[in-house]
Parts: sequence; structure tokens; C-alpha cells
Amino acid sequence: MSLTPALDRETVMARARDAALSRTKFVEALIDAAQAAAAAHEKAAEATRTAARADAEHADAYKDALDAGWTAAELKDSGLIAPTPVGKKPSKTSAKRTTGRGTPRRRVGAENTAGPDRQHNDDVASSPTPDVSTEPQSSTTPAH
Repeated sequence: MSLTPALDRETVMARARDAALSRTKFVEALIDAAQAAAAAHEKAAEATRTAARADAEHADAYKDALDAGWTAAELKDSGLIAPTPVGKKPSKTSAKRTTGRGTPRRRVGAENTAGPDRQHNDDVASSPTPDVSTEPQSSTTPAH
């Protein structure tokens, strides 16, 4: 008696083809997604290059206006903004203005013992911070 039942070659091969085909669909979907991502990244890179060219043209036009006698203040008053230098991010000051935060953050630590309800001119004896004069002091150390 045989331990292996009789196999129908065509049935086994058809099942193998079906299994491979169903797995192949995932690879096809992966290829399509990878190609779409690569195309999107190329479009983004082209947009970045286009923006860089536009920034350079803006900087050139702004410089030309200054060279022609316009002042930065006059251009600003006219509603024209100065170009941001290449590789520079907006200053922290302008970023703070756009956060919408009404009050500055309190610093944590011994140097910030006066809370919003305490005044810096509290009784000196009850203040844990040393008295610091607001008068200008002469110093031999150069200012930085």
C-alpha cells in the first residue's frame, strides 16, 4: 500500500498558480505605490527648486529697488516685504508674535521667584533674591 495518495498534477499546479497569483497582486500594488511615491517626491523636489528660483528673483528685485534709491522702510511702508535670506529661518521674535500667546512663558528656577502676583519691589528682607541695583555699573570687562 502506498503512503502517498495519488496526486492530480494539474490540480496541484492550478492551486500553486492561484496562490502565487494572489500573492503577486500585493507585489503589484507595492510597485504602484512606490512609483506614485517617487513621482510625488519628484514633484515636491521640483516645487522646491521653483520656490528657490522665485526666492532668488525676489531677492534680486529687492536689491535692485534698494540700489535704485528706495529705502527698506519705504518698501516696508508700501507693503512690500524683504526677502528672507537663503538658508535663514524667520527670527524667533517674529515667530513669537505669530504664536498667539498673550503672555510670555515663566522660567522655572531660582532666578524667577517673582510670580505674577508678586512685585520685584517687595520688602527686601522678605525677598529670597539679592538686591540688584539698576544703576549702570562701570566694568573693565568688555561688553559682548
